[in-house]
Amino acid sequence: MKRLPEAVTTKFTELFAVLHSATDDLKMAGAEACLIGDFSQVAALNDSCRKLQALESNIKATVNNFDAKYTAQTVEMTGFHKKDKHRTRKQGGRLRVTVAGKVIEQQTIAETFFEALKVFGLERVAKLNKTVTSIPLIARTPTSDYQKQRRCDGWFITTHVNKVSATTVLEEIAEALNMPVKVECIER
Repeated sequence: MKRLPEAVTTKFTELFAVLHSATDDLKMAGAEACLIGDFSQVAALNDSCRKLQALESNIKATVNNFDAKYTAQTVEMTGFHKKDKHRTRKQGGRLRVTVAGKVIEQQTIAETFFEALKVFGLERVAKLNKTVTSIPLIARTPTSDYQKQRRCDGWFITTHVNKVSATTVLEEIAEALNMPVKVECIER
């Protein structure tokens, strides 16, 4: 559910909590019916419990299916580029970003990227719903995946970027916000 908008994900989480609560209530009622010997009631409650569990499973499968289709469509629409087969794992130097008349150059690409996003304005960038490594660039909740995030002013900013992705994302944000940006790669 990571690719769905945050509000939709929150509502699905609430729905799953209610389904779990209802299932627990049915299990408790079934246990009470079993204690008093009303086995027809136990069978009916168990059947209702199984139906709720099947409903939850179907909803999760539908959400995952939507996620897969949405991701495939997004890749087609955005013109996703295949990785460069000559790419190495060596450290890629640093970035120097000039945005809104301010020059940003930190020790690492991730730090420069983070500071540049702050200059753009985290609230404004969050509204663009950008993703990096398949997770939201800026969100109110942290990811449970391996991607590196930094917390700032109640936001979780994904800083799991390389030179190419950082440059691309910063240029896309600048274009969307109609702000001039200059990104320079500085080799070490």
